[in-house]
Amino acid sequence: MMEEAQEKAMDGIASFKGGKSLTITGRQYGVCSQAQMVNLLAASNRYGYIFYATETDGLVIIPSKYIDKESSHLSKSPDDDDDNTDENQNLGKNSIIRRSYLPTQMMNKNASILPCWISLNADDSIIAIVLLQLDTRAWHIILYDVVKLIQTDSAPLFSPMYFSADHVGGTILCFAWNPAISSMFAYIDGNGTVSTFEIDQNSKQLRLLGKSDANDDNSSICWSPKGKQIVLVKYDGALELYEPNMKLKKRYASATDASMPPCISVIWLSTHQFLLGYSENSPDENSNENSFFQIMTTYEKDQLVRTQVYNDLFFDASEAPANVNPQYFHVRVNESRIIISGVSKSLKINVLGSDELNQVCT
Repeated sequence: MMEEAQEKAMDGIASFKGGKSLTITGRQYGVCSQAQMVNLLAASNRYGYIFYATETDGLVIIPSKYIDKESSHLSKSPDDDDDNTDENQNLGKNSIIRRSYLPTQMMNKNASILPCWISLNADDSIIAIVLLQLDTRAWHIILYDVVKLIQTDSAPLFSPMYFSADHVGGTILCFAWNPAISSMFAYIDGNGTVSTFEIDQNSKQLRLLGKSDANDDNSSICWSPKGKQIVLVKYDGALELYEPNMKLKKRYASATDASMPPCISVIWLSTHQFLLGYSENSPDENSNENSFFQIMTTYEKDQLVRTQVYNDLFFDASEAPANVNPQYFHVRVNESRIIISGVSKSLKINVLGSDELNQVCT
């Protein structure tokens, strides 16, 4: 049990202000469709804005000061000063901003679009938006300068990347910015092909760094914490480590047997340690807590692979509607070695701290 003094100390560090909810947009009908993997929320610590992709209202940009001012705090801290004249005068500049996903000339041609992924790069200077064009099933990846997008309806940094449905196997499964190199990103498509790109700062053009062969066994990707390599996980849990040019560096055999459900998520924790997320492909009314779990695997030279199974994190998953597409969501807090984990089939949010991540695996 935590001592009383420790509890008080924690209260001073981790506390929440009570407030009312804010309505940002109306009901969304297609963004959680079973066919798509979606990530529609991004937050910029650098600029203090939250970006939310909606189906009906375009990209919503919410200043943190707007949320703070519009919330009715049940308790106020000394930092909350209603008499701050300068801040009140600037409130008009801190209202909700709405932007189109595509340049105006393209919006007229492509009115039926669905956001499927948004993500900020390593220094929060660029936001990537992945869109599905509903009438043709084509895909777009668009990159915007964050500051310019906040200030005005600006043009993208480059012409939007366009992919036919056949080119990407019907979908883009995962998009990932390099966590250390702000100009580098990667994505994996429905064919299992991984492509890596770099923004050439001199020519202001996108440059293809590497591209893997298509493989239906490929599931998801994640950059290493320092951004020097990228890991590709197979549906059976096997791992392949690549350089940014997609030159293969190392393979790790799966730490699980064939009876496990498919692995659909990977987080690269440290040099030899990975957090894998498993889920049934098409969960139905027979889904249970054993259909959704995570395994931490540790591969060290000349040693047997060690595993730690977290099979009780999402015990309410069987209560979710069958048409909700399973997808893991993670937030990494590097300074504290904390992983916040969630899954779309569950209302549970789990925090894996240093104690869990550092314990001896069996």
